[in-house]
Amino acid sequence: MSTTDYLKITFSDEENAVTEHQRVLPFSNSSLYKTRIIDTKQLTSSSDTKRTYSIGIDIQNIEHQFQPGDTIGILPENDTNEVELLLKRLDLTSVGRKTYRLEILKDTLKKNAAVPQHLPNQGTLLEVFLRHLDIRTPPKKLFLKTLLRFTSEENEIRQLKLLTTPKASEEYVDFIKNHTTLLLLLNAFPSCQPPVERILENLGPLQPRPYSISSSPLAKELRVTFSVIESGVCTGWLEKLIVSNCSLSDGLNRLNLNAIDYLSFYFRKSNNFRLPHDPKTPIIMIGPGTGIAPFIGFLQHRELGNTMFNIEFGSSWLFYGCRYLSKDFLYKSEIDKYLKNGVLTKLFSCSSREGPKKLYVQDLIRENSQNFVNQIVKDKAIVYVCGDAKNMMKDVKNTIISCIEECMEWPTTQADLFVKELKDSNRYIEDSWL
Repeated sequence: MSTTDYLKITFSDEENAVTEHQRVLPFSNSSLYKTRIIDTKQLTSSSDTKRTYSIGIDIQNIEHQFQPGDTIGILPENDTNEVELLLKRLDLTSVGRKTYRLEILKDTLKKNAAVPQHLPNQGTLLEVFLRHLDIRTPPKKLFLKTLLRFTSEENEIRQLKLLTTPKASEEYVDFIKNHTTLLLLLNAFPSCQPPVERILENLGPLQPRPYSISSSPLAKELRVTFSVIESGVCTGWLEKLIVSNCSLSDGLNRLNLNAIDYLSFYFRKSNNFRLPHDPKTPIIMIGPGTGIAPFIGFLQHRELGNTMFNIEFGSSWLFYGCRYLSKDFLYKSEIDKYLKNGVLTKLFSCSSREGPKKLYVQDLIRENSQNFVNQIVKDKAIVYVCGDAKNMMKDVKNTIISCIEECMEWPTTQADLFVKELKDSNRYIEDSWL
């Protein structure tokens, strides 16, 4: 036994036991709700664009108060076929539906050993691998060292040893590029047969996925937007829920679903990505791709606020970018409607795949730099940026600083400080994902 081993599993003959477990809900601001997808709309249809959907979630019996710009956390499920193959690979098919119980090894050398918080003490392995374990995150070297103990073939042992050495960083990176899931990893080493306890000790929790709310509470609905990501756990699962409940002959154009599949979600704590308290405050919205999602909720809320309560609003600008304006301009009809009725004051749009030059939202900001700077410096507009944290957020921020520097004739340090002050006063608000 290794000094790191600490779990013991036992099985009973009872099958399909209910797995009761208090889930960890990061940034939670509500209870966990179990509800249905009640309708869906496919926002893209071309074969060379990402499949993107807007889904409506049933909130008829949910009393939680939310605002446009808030986010929910959806608890996904792993792919059923992948889980069944994984159980087969680990020689666990015969016990996959039997009731297990987890305990701490009496003779463990691990200090303060405890059953990981994300693992139910009792349940079924099928349930745990489906809903509780992250089986898609690339394996860490420590896990590879554990697997080494249960590998018998000499060539495989040599390869695993190589991957776990401090000098093998480059080889390790190359390896996990093609073996990013637990199943692919185990299949790369056929003689490796680890006990399930060692797997459970090393796998992290299947985390909830955050999604921006794309609707107004005044509409009495809760909608979210997502693009299907290749090998994406949550987006792939959501798409299967949608497709399994839609008639192929009817298509996916805002169908009413007779859903029998449920999803679990909760409301997350607000990160202040909300409309200003004073409705007359100008707003600037910057969001390429699905970054437009919360802004659809903003605009719908303003439209309904005006219609229902005669509320007057300040100007609203939207900077939006996509690959093809003709193919994947999300919510195009809604945006056109908001422009026509004055809910949206100005639209600046661009594409990165059409035309002789790739254009992004930061290019639109630079093209309209003087008016943009006037909006935030003189008219005190609030800037909202939603999108990819890896590159887009940084590029937009640097472009805005550069535009302020040039238009105001300020030194870089002063422009940089001004944007920092905007952030500190919640006049420059970001909502990002990795």
